[in-house]
Amino acid sequence: MIHEILQAAYEFRKSTGEFAETETLRLFYGPGETSHPELKHLALDLFLDHVWITQWKPVRPQALEETLQFLKQALAGRLRAIVLMDRSEIESDAVAIPLFGTPRTERYPVKENGVPYLVQMENAKHPGLFLDHAPLRRWLKASQSGKSVLNLFAYTGSLSVAAGIGGATSVTTLDLSKPTIEWAKENWKNANLPEDRGDFLFGDVFEWLPKFSRRARTFDTILCDPPSFSRSKRGTFSTQKDSKRLHEAILPLLKKGGVLVTSINSENYSERNFLKDIEAAAQSTRSELRVLSRIDLPPTFPTGFEPGERYLKGFFLYKV
Repeated sequence: MIHEILQAAYEFRKSTGEFAETETLRLFYGPGETSHPELKHLALDLFLDHVWITQWKPVRPQALEETLQFLKQALAGRLRAIVLMDRSEIESDAVAIPLFGTPRTERYPVKENGVPYLVQMENAKHPGLFLDHAPLRRWLKASQSGKSVLNLFAYTGSLSVAAGIGGATSVTTLDLSKPTIEWAKENWKNANLPEDRGDFLFGDVFEWLPKFSRRARTFDTILCDPPSFSRSKRGTFSTQKDSKRLHEAILPLLKKGGVLVTSINSENYSERNFLKDIEAAAQSTRSELRVLSRIDLPPTFPTGFEPGERYLKGFFLYKV
């Protein structure tokens, strides 16, 4: 059964032509693609010649072995290594472990939609490229000519790179982590983007957003994809508790005619409540917003399985 489900998902992706266009691909996303009692807890992501497996709940060794055998067969001649990030009982210092082959020890570039991004397989908690945002990067590449862009909670700056490749005249990249800001700088440089068009800032968004406001800085496009929870010297942040406050700080910085792309990845915070908090922030800042669309997700195999509410929730919002 495991082989059949994975094979069907794999054939579907091949039929879309994605393998010919990219070196990165979400091969399988269990929570949104199957009701199988074990596969629904796994995601399989391809990064050139490595597969990164994410496991959210315990899976029998036999089920994991069947998954490995499928990957070795399907990607024969291409596969260098498979690593597993077990998030079922994750510790603060836990990193991905190799299950097959010898992972690369250094960061290496993979191309998505023709754009290179640096990923890391060894001694990593995440490869550094969220594949669920592949459609958003495609949009940024096609839409940012002449725009000023602010990327909040930027992580390794992949959205910044896509905006830069898309012709943005200035991209400001902000994250709380110094190591990931350095990674974002590497990504920008590796994509051969002009140094003077990229600004990389380390710090808390609730410190930087008021600074931008005092300096009368505004942006054509603002990207906001916060973690579900984070901690800084100013305290803790959670999407459920702080989304309204966050958007109240963001909206005055968005130009009229500008677009806010805002998203969350939280099981416990519904899309309805997320939009409700955004609307409340718009009202308190006297900002008129229009929902252009929801954020697209990468395609999954249409099995008829109903996974419930989307794990990634987000909107393109136009400021009138």
